[in-house]
Amino acid sequence: MRTLATATTAAFAGAALLSQTVIVPSWRAAPPEVFLARFATEGPITGLTVFPFELASLIFLGIATAKRHQPVRLWAAATLCLAGTFALLLYFVPTNSALLDPAFPPGEVASALTTWNAVNWVRTGLALAGAALAVTARLRSDVPGDHRAYSGFS
Repeated sequence: MRTLATATTAAFAGAALLSQTVIVPSWRAAPPEVFLARFATEGPITGLTVFPFELASLIFLGIATAKRHQPVRLWAAATLCLAGTFALLLYFVPTNSALLDPAFPPGEVASALTTWNAVNWVRTGLALAGAALAVTARLRSDVPGDHRAYSGFS
C-alpha cells in the first residue's frame, strides 16, 4: 500500500508539473479563440488523464495514514497535501466548465487564465510537496531501527 501511495502521488505530481510547465504556457500564449478551441479538446483529455492519479493518490495515502504506517506524521502530511489538491476541484470544475462553454467571451480569457494559472501552481506545489513527503515516509519506513520513523518530522 505504501508503495502504491508513493507511486501514484509521484505520478500525479509529475503530471501536474508537466501540465503547468508545458501545457499551460502554450495555452496562455495562444490567442483567446485558439485557446478556447484547444481547451475544448486538451482540457478534458488532460483532466481525464491526471485525475485518476490524483484520486488514487488520495485514497492510497489515506489508507497508509489510517493503517498508521510509520512514520504516521509524514503519511498524514502527504495526505493533507493531496486533500488540498482535491479541494481545489471546487475551483477547477466550475472554471473549466465555463471555459468549455462555447459562449465564453474571448475577451475574458486572459484574466481567467491568469487566475487558473495561479491556482494550478498551488495545486502543483501541493502535489510536489505530497510526493516529497510520501517518498520520505516510504524511505524512512524501510530503515530498521530508525527511530525518526516514529517521531514524524524529526
